[in-house]
Amino acid sequence: MNRKRFTTALIAAMLIGAMCLGAVACKKKPAPTESTPETSELTTTTTTTVPTTTLTEYTGPLTNDIVIDWTETQLEAPVTYYCKVTKGEFLNVRQGPGTTYTKVGTLTRGQSVSIVARCNGGWLKTKDGFYVSENYLQTTMPN
Repeated sequence: MNRKRFTTALIAAMLIGAMCLGAVACKKKPAPTESTPETSELTTTTTTTVPTTTLTEYTGPLTNDIVIDWTETQLEAPVTYYCKVTKGEFLNVRQGPGTTYTKVGTLTRGQSVSIVARCNGGWLKTKDGFYVSENYLQTTMPN
């Protein structure tokens, strides 16, 4: 039994060594080129990539079946607000106007949401019937 384990370990070690040697052999070095200092030029190219941001409008695919027991003031027309949370943070979208209601989604920095009503306690109702805290929204796109 000991001999069998030794043989298996030896074969495994040989396979690992062969794979390592194969990886080193696959890395080809470029062929040396001749150049003289008098005639060679060095050119540096800098490429700048500008990140693009896709702004999506939140639309909730979920249905809200919570019984309304709070006060809402309808707006004359829907208003677009933008999420102003810190980069990497999320704004919770909830079933009702308060942190005790179930979270149904999140908004990221700069994401837009259409607001149709104001609720007591600083909460806003989205056109989809969900709620977000007014503290983390603004009418202009955050920088």
